[in-house]
Amino acid sequence: MKQRTKLALLLTLFAAHSFAQTNFYGLARKVATNEIFLSTINPTSGEVTNLSSSSLASSINLTGAALDPYNNFYHFISGNNINSINTYTGAMARSVAIYNPIADSYFENFRFNNSDTSLYGLARRTFYDSSTMMSRGEMFLAKINTSSGEITQISPSSVGQNYTLGGSAIDPFQKIYYFSSGRKFIGLDMYTGFIMSDTLMNIPDGDVFDNLAYSCVDTGIYGLIRKNFIDTLYPDPHDSTNMIITLDSTNVFLGKINPSSGLVTLVSPISIMNGGYSVNSGATIDPDNRLYYFSNGAELIGVSLVTGLVERRHAKSFTYGDYFDLMRLASDCVSATKPLRMPNTTAVPTVDVNSKITLAPNPVSNILQLSNVPLNADYTIVDMTGKVKLSGPLSVDNPSIDLEGLSNGVYFIKISSAKEAAVIKIQKL
Repeated sequence: MKQRTKLALLLTLFAAHSFAQTNFYGLARKVATNEIFLSTINPTSGEVTNLSSSSLASSINLTGAALDPYNNFYHFISGNNINSINTYTGAMARSVAIYNPIADSYFENFRFNNSDTSLYGLARRTFYDSSTMMSRGEMFLAKINTSSGEITQISPSSVGQNYTLGGSAIDPFQKIYYFSSGRKFIGLDMYTGFIMSDTLMNIPDGDVFDNLAYSCVDTGIYGLIRKNFIDTLYPDPHDSTNMIITLDSTNVFLGKINPSSGLVTLVSPISIMNGGYSVNSGATIDPDNRLYYFSNGAELIGVSLVTGLVERRHAKSFTYGDYFDLMRLASDCVSATKPLRMPNTTAVPTVDVNSKITLAPNPVSNILQLSNVPLNADYTIVDMTGKVKLSGPLSVDNPSIDLEGLSNGVYFIKISSAKEAAVIKIQKL
């Protein structure tokens, strides 16, 4: 009996250890022969190892990929088929045609959601609008059955017409699907498909924010801020009234976005690279080492979520391949196995660390005193599941809130007025 107990303990430790490994999966492409292989990349050396013994497809739709670490599948789309690859053997487990019973559509910008082990993305289609005599696009939050290929639309109406490649992330705790559409950052309720937030991105130190990745370590959404610089400005030889501009120089920084306000803040104190990066390669977060990984094409780069500085940088080397695309990490959000927010509840808002509003004491027993409260402000207190517990107006002269009726625990207080809003985390004792 003792021997069996010891064996069971060893197996348990082995299972836990296997999830802690930094297994980076992606697709190695061989351009000359149009071959695709499931592969891994070593983050400490950049070495790409092909797991597939033969080519899985002749092309890739570079609009999403999903890694299911619980059932050991890597999913990607080629043509009109969604493919499920065994991550142990690299072999094709199944390849089924995608179909939408409502209307023909694509399934794009998709990600794996750990809290319900489903693939969510955007069902996009184009149709002819007879009233305007023009073609028009529409998109819906959707999920897909990887066994049958059937798309299930969640949004009751279109949530937009376009999206940015490399601009999606899932919050598995709050069950919110985020995507960027041009200059907007949009959050969708994964229960209902409704738009929960729709803000203009404020990127004070750059022109573009994309290559998104959600961090379950600190519930932040990270990405790359790209600042383009004009290299040359010269007359057009074919048109003397026109000037030609080239934008070949680019500074890149790690950034973080507040989805409630759209404000993008710098994490990197200096540029982490000069030049472009590959959104095809994807972005993923190593929770054990708190590193954000991306690729500039030739190199795999790991950037600290804390300092914003490059900690790992390795040239890729291939046994058989030219590119490594759609990178995903097995341990990323692997512990987020159930949502905190339930259906028909309000999402827990993002904490605003830059707010001028202050409160004390925190932790608090009963009376919470606030300072720098704007005129005509209201407050709302929600618990960790998003349920509203208290709400009401705030007095500018003596802004305070009586929390005596609340149970002990962690809450979020949102203070909002016509011109300002802030969210602060509090602990009730």
